[in-house]
Amino acid sequence: MTLTVRRQQERRKAELRAAMEAARATTLRLLERVPDDFLKRRVHDFYSPIGWHFGHIGMTEESWVCTQAADRPCLDDRLSFLFANLPENPKDGRVFLPSRDEIGAYLAATRRSALATLEEADLDSPHPLLADGYACEFARQHECQHQETIAELLYLIQKERLSAEREPPDVAPLAAGQAPTPETEMVAIPGGVFRMGSDDRHGYDNEKRAHEVAVPSFRLDRTPVTVAQWLSFIEEGGYGNYRWWEEEGFYHWRVRENITCPEYWRRASEGGYYAVSPDGLRAMHPEEPVFGISWYEADAYARWAGKRLPTEAEWEFAAAFEPRARRARRYPAGDAPPQPHQADFGLSAGFPCPVGVHPEGASAWGVLDMAGGVWEWTASPFLPYPGFEAFPYDGYSKEHMDGRHYVCRGGSFATAAPILRCSFRNWYVPTYRQGFLGLRLAADGPAS
Repeated sequence: MTLTVRRQQERRKAELRAAMEAARATTLRLLERVPDDFLKRRVHDFYSPIGWHFGHIGMTEESWVCTQAADRPCLDDRLSFLFANLPENPKDGRVFLPSRDEIGAYLAATRRSALATLEEADLDSPHPLLADGYACEFARQHECQHQETIAELLYLIQKERLSAEREPPDVAPLAAGQAPTPETEMVAIPGGVFRMGSDDRHGYDNEKRAHEVAVPSFRLDRTPVTVAQWLSFIEEGGYGNYRWWEEEGFYHWRVRENITCPEYWRRASEGGYYAVSPDGLRAMHPEEPVFGISWYEADAYARWAGKRLPTEAEWEFAAAFEPRARRARRYPAGDAPPQPHQADFGLSAGFPCPVGVHPEGASAWGVLDMAGGVWEWTASPFLPYPGFEAFPYDGYSKEHMDGRHYVCRGGSFATAAPILRCSFRNWYVPTYRQGFLGLRLAADGPAS
């Protein structure tokens, strides 16, 4: 290895270490926030206990950086199995966890092992997990994703805690009619051909390969749907009128589960709604984006509003394509990761800020809030792109490309910066509503 190559690798390793440590600092802050009585409990069928997610972060980092990439044995076979996402380790069995301190010690030990492996690694190796530090970057992004899962669980924990509590006397509920609900301005986006997806080495398998897609002209709301707008949907009987709903979503889900408002809203005794947050019940700003809704709810709202959900291609075209340069940006505002003045992300607060307050983060078309804020449901099922190859394992994407999951885009107030790239694809079943999921509406053709 020449001196020049060695110095290049040292710089790259320093970048990876810094990124990994920044992610870990957030993880440890979240670990401190977990109530003792909920560390090992399951609060929802969709999730493992919140404590498991912290251990899973360490296990995954060790598995890919040390074991898979460098053929090093794991430090503790028992904990490695306990924190693995395997059929032989079902969620119900993940309640038998070590203490908070032991989980923290496991995170520290696996991190030391990962950094030692990185120090010895040849980042110019042909090994796909070693090249340019792929395994370290994969583990970092995985950690960032589980931070958002942990934030969701903190919401669910607080929701359970608050279910029996009295209404706070110093917090005013928000009701329909308390704030104006002007129709959201729509941006006319001419049709065009662009390269959708990414060939970035560190992108996930489902983002690849970049491929040309023709997008017809369409219109897209400049901002996501707000709390005030969703209150109008409720006030006009949107949840009870089957004409707006997919039959499966209405009769076999909404009616059966008695869904009448978003997941993290609580009806006030004298009308209006509070919102659940990790710090308790709070007042909602009418212009904050609605979240905690399923695909079925988003689709019903779109029909009620006389519009539709955007396709995945429309969403990415509006977020990424720069018409003057005829190319796709990595993030809506450019190729550099968003900064706090451009987007609402990274758990800077425990809930989203009002829409439209980050004009400097606009896409080239002038569409706002396409990075952070709330995830946005699309009309598109989660399916493979042309040339898709599962990597580094089948279980992340491939198993869910079954036509029964829908894509959401853009990230949320709890999403870390690396995940906010325009090509990133998230997906859930249409009944899932426990995430920070909202919507933005589209319509056919040019603006009138």
